[in-house]
Amino acid sequence: MVQHHNHLPETIGKWGLPGGRVEASDPNLEAALHRELYEEFAMTAEIIGFVAMYTYRQRAHHIYFARPCHLNFKINPNEILNITWWTLAEVMQCHAKGKLHTGFELAAIRASLVRYGDHIRSGTA
Repeated sequence: MVQHHNHLPETIGKWGLPGGRVEASDPNLEAALHRELYEEFAMTAEIIGFVAMYTYRQRAHHIYFARPCHLNFKINPNEILNITWWTLAEVMQCHAKGKLHTGFELAAIRASLVRYGDHIRSGTA
């Protein structure tokens, strides 16, 4: 989970999934994800697959399940304020307290586990 730099008072200090906007130069959604992960963390990742699409602030948010190629993230302080790894129980607590940025993070994580949980259990993700 990450805390992005943002300027909306209602989202300051809240946690969300890494990612960002699709730019006109991105040939597709997966390319946008690769670019955003590199911009935010100087990392590359293997995209395992699409999870779901959620709407937040009248915009579509496409969620993908990805496996980092390494865990030596270099956080871009212009993009990211903080990063943490949480258990599902911790995400549930944060959700219950209203501390998640978009409100769909818990649903997206649960959907990822349902769809790609075998990858996690087998060590392929």
